[in-house]
Amino acid sequence: MNKIINTNLKTDKVSSILRLIILFFLFIYWDYAFADIFKPFLSNASLTAKVIFSFIVNLLFLLFMIIVYSKTLKKDFKSFFKDFFNNIEISIKYWLIGFTIMIISNLIIIVITNGAIASNEEQVRSLIDISPLYMLFSVSIYAPLTEELLFRKGFRDFINNKWLYIIISGCVFGGLHVIGSITGPIDLLYLIPYCSLGIAFAYTYYKTNNIFSTICMHSIHNTMAIILYLIGSGL
Repeated sequence: MNKIINTNLKTDKVSSILRLIILFFLFIYWDYAFADIFKPFLSNASLTAKVIFSFIVNLLFLLFMIIVYSKTLKKDFKSFFKDFFNNIEISIKYWLIGFTIMIISNLIIIVITNGAIASNEEQVRSLIDISPLYMLFSVSIYAPLTEELLFRKGFRDFINNKWLYIIISGCVFGGLHVIGSITGPIDLLYLIPYCSLGIAFAYTYYKTNNIFSTICMHSIHNTMAIILYLIGSGL
């Protein structure tokens, strides 16, 4: 009996790893693949058409992730509200810790770089200026759902060790927000603020064992950031 149980556990872990690898690959290359396929049509398309295309592509991947993790989402949605106040309290507590580290590290980096901001942040702001409604969907709905399911749930399914899971989940999350826009060694400093938030979300998920705890805080964090930027820019 023990051998059967151990075999099933090993099979589940292998399945979880393979699923994460596939989803990780799709997460990175999904947009590029569709852009390549429809490149002849997009080359002369208007900006509005390109934004609509990006929205549809994102929506398709979001629906795909929801289908893959449908059981988890249904189960956690019910349990989240059964212990709502405790889940929210834990979520806010660790988000505040991660956010505080993020703010302090960003202020230090600004001093070191003479006011420069992360390349990723510059890209996000430029996209907000171009299409604020699309970016509101992207940062407030698409990113929290897909990223939390991938980086928090996906990694948790096969990493049992508490701190190993928290560090790997948080650092991979932070690294992907930085690595694509690195222009020099100084950009590596931005791993600190991004990873601090990722680690906070990972710790929250470990404590609550409910994916909606991190989805909600991730969404609130991103929504506040985009609203503050829109207010500050006068849009």
